Amino acid sequence: MIKAFTKLKALSAVMLIALLTVFMLPLKSDAAKGMDEILFYGIEAHLQDTGSVELKYTIEWKVLKDDSDGGVSWVKIGIPNPNAEKFTALSDNIKSVSYMSEGGCFAKVIFKTEYHAGATFRFSFSILQHNLFQEPKSSKANYAAADQNEWDGLYVYSFTPGWFPDIPVDRYEIKWDAAKVSKCDAPFYGGYYVKSGTLPVNGQAYIRVGYNSGSYTFTRKTVLHPFSGFSEDDIALIVQIVLIIVMIIICRLLFGDHYHYNGRHGGYHHFHGHGGGCACACACACACAGGGRAGCSRKDFYGTKVSAKRLKKVLKDGAKDAESETV
Repeated sequence: MIKAFTKLKALSAVMLIALLTVFMLPLKSDAAKGMDEILFYGIEAHLQDTGSVELKYTIEWKVLKDDSDGGVSWVKIGIPNPNAEKFTALSDNIKSVSYMSEGGCFAKVIFKTEYHAGATFRFSFSILQHNLFQEPKSSKANYAAADQNEWDGLYVYSFTPGWFPDIPVDRYEIKWDAAKVSKCDAPFYGGYYVKSGTLPVNGQAYIRVGYNSGSYTFTRKTVLHPFSGFSEDDIALIVQIVLIIVMIIICRLLFGDHYHYNGRHGGYHHFHGHGGGCACACACACACAGGGRAGCSRKDFYGTKVSAKRLKKVLKDGAKDAESETV
């Protein structure tokens, strides 16, 4: 009797586990479905005379879900290093594209409209990327010995495009201009060395290209981005503050110590997109090495947001006070 009861308990436990497994499978499937899907991720590379690379990005993006704040108004796409310039919009739906340094090196793409769940859109932009090459490991004196490893005597570009920690890529394509290329690990097709395929969430692609030393000048360049963390409104406000300070200095020079500035001031520490993004939970600490949607663009978790209109009013009032003191 006891054995029969024990067997019944064991059978009941097995059935319960099986039922839970069956009911949990759809839930796991839904949870695994992210906020976005990238239908196409294309990068086209063209070397310049200096060895810098013009990279043209074309991305077809599908919005699967809106977050609590709405849809996709801007995204960030990972780039190789901060020494990049000439960020250029190539499609009409882009409002602006610029360098972004929060959490890595990114191209920040702001759209003219916001895209909501079910929408599919395509956008293109280009950058001029410096310092991608690695110098030859062998000198001319022992170049013959370097033939044992054909890559050692070449200027080598090992390029991994930005990847997406939370978004699968249905199809990627890297096209590298074949002009003057000495060696490449990708097949040749139609004037380009091409790599293509699919990428899972957080998946990475890779291409390796080598050039002889006389092909280009291979010059390194450092690019500074002093305003990379600021939006256009932020920069406009900084300019206004500088103008107010200049005006105060001029007034002091003209009217001497009888001039006193009674204007008010306020701290301003809001960066558009503060808090991350990458289609993960806001205020997260995920490593957005490739990019994703800007999920935190409308939130201010640190209590630092100041209304631009309010601050402009403060500056205007300060200017009026300054004028009244000079009368």
